[in-house]
Amino acid sequence: MSRSSKFIASVLASSKEDMPALPFQRGAARKAMFARIKAESTNMPVRKQA
Repeated sequence: MSRSSKFIASVLASSKEDMPALPFQRGAARKAMFARIKAESTNMPVRKQA
């Protein structure tokens, strides 16, 4: 299979899948992720740095 054929096949395969969430559609999920990361980082002990 040539390079362009592989590319076209991958484009066609991805077009048949569900469309990924656009950045403006995943605001709540991003906020929750950052809140979770921040909460986890406050619970972690401070590591000594050299």
